[in-house]
Amino acid sequence: MHSTLEVAAAAAQPAFLSPHPFDYVISGLTVRSEVEIPSAIASVAHRQTPQVSIRAAALPLHLENPLRTFGQVEVDDRQLLMHINRIARFLIRDGSEILFEAEDGHDPGDLTLYLLGTCFAVLLQQRGCVVLHASAVSVDGRAMLFCGQSGAGKSTLAAMLCERGFPLLNDDVCSLRPEPGGGFSVTPDGRMLKLWEPSVQHLELTDRRGPAVRGNTEKYYMAPPVADRVAQRVGGVYILEDAEPGESVSLRRLSVVDGMAELKRNSYRPSLVWAMQMEATYFRATAALQSDASLYALRRPKDFAGAGKVLEMLESHWKSSRP
Repeated sequence: MHSTLEVAAAAAQPAFLSPHPFDYVISGLTVRSEVEIPSAIASVAHRQTPQVSIRAAALPLHLENPLRTFGQVEVDDRQLLMHINRIARFLIRDGSEILFEAEDGHDPGDLTLYLLGTCFAVLLQQRGCVVLHASAVSVDGRAMLFCGQSGAGKSTLAAMLCERGFPLLNDDVCSLRPEPGGGFSVTPDGRMLKLWEPSVQHLELTDRRGPAVRGNTEKYYMAPPVADRVAQRVGGVYILEDAEPGESVSLRRLSVVDGMAELKRNSYRPSLVWAMQMEATYFRATAALQSDASLYALRRPKDFAGAGKVLEMLESHWKSSRP
């Protein structure tokens, strides 16, 4: 039985909804969605009940008894209600459902970006995961993460490494799960890369370019040439820093204190970590992660002129530190 939040006649469903649901595997979870998510990689239809459902619903303006309020976000013990102006109202609950009520005139690209980005990150946190704003590739069976804010070049660096044969694990949203014996593993995400047009041109990927991420932008979905679907233990975390003009590429190991501060800053949405009262979880996780994997600051120019040196430095670093 659906709750009163979900009562909506089929005839009244928004026109952008498909009459047939879409099946995906995202961050290791089986997902069934009423709306197509172009960046997710489709899977075969699930015979069992999916672990996560994404669907349209009539949503309330407020939670009945919110425990915390942050801007247009309200949180209680089992759900988070979020309103994004001109896009939609979202309700994420119990680590298993993402409900949305789209606003008239919204950009479908914006809607899916929030569903698979912020909303899915909240859902993963409800399931006890630590979520970093990072892209990751597989190197000798270990996950190497590249953290940075939007526009830092995470996806472009991951794409360049994929072109050199390193399988993609994640792009943008990186979910970490604790291992029984200590340390963390990265669950492959099952989504495509998102690349700006200059990156597409530099990597000569025009013939593999997918649809635009959203209307009126020059950012495109791109299926990686090689990807891995097996969870892998974290082997290293690299914080991307912008070098000054003329400065050479450098790699330095971060202290425990600096590493913890950087990991906290690079959680997928730091404000939502606070709103969901998960700061202690992230603190313990970063301490455990540092005991099992090294954290580095990767300082490099953001232009493509020094990209070759960055890749050579990383490959040399991985070879020298290989067990």
